[in-house]
Amino acid sequence: MPGGRRLLYRPAYCGAVAGFRTVTALARHIGVSTSALYRWADTYPEFAEAMKTMTRHHPGLLYRDAYCDEVVDFLKDGHSLAAFGGHIGVSRETLYRWMRTQPEFAEAVKQAQAKSILWWELRILDLAQTGQGNAAAITFGLKNRAPEDWRDKHHTELSGAVERVHRIERVIVRPEPLDADIGMSAIE
Repeated sequence: MPGGRRLLYRPAYCGAVAGFRTVTALARHIGVSTSALYRWADTYPEFAEAMKTMTRHHPGLLYRDAYCDEVVDFLKDGHSLAAFGGHIGVSRETLYRWMRTQPEFAEAVKQAQAKSILWWELRILDLAQTGQGNAAAITFGLKNRAPEDWRDKHHTELSGAVERVHRIERVIVRPEPLDADIGMSAIE
């Protein structure tokens, strides 16, 4: 973004894509950031199609509807969302961007994460029944994938007014002898 101005998308940019091998080179030529190009690809399907010719060696750079099914299938084996990103060749930030811009992908990720938690819970049930498995690894997996359900630390919230203490007294109580007839000399 030279000079702080924001360039608007133009359909002519679709034709310009063919002359560049990388997203970075195209972004420099147009004078925008690479994230601007990705936003345009999210918004304008014709631009996304044009960019696919340049990203053949990086198939994960652009969102595809098929990722909804793929993320559910991949996470059902206990994998994390970051591992799915590694599987398709994109960063965690790209996955988060897709979740913000593609509601169907965001919903698929929620379902996939639930299936991942199910996989880990089945592992701990199997461990409890057979004694086979690594309790520490399974517990770690559950605590990180489902902290609301599997955390050790509980949050307690107290409510109500706090009253101000105006005076603190120190009272020392000396017990009286139980029997008045017993004197101190008898105890010693």
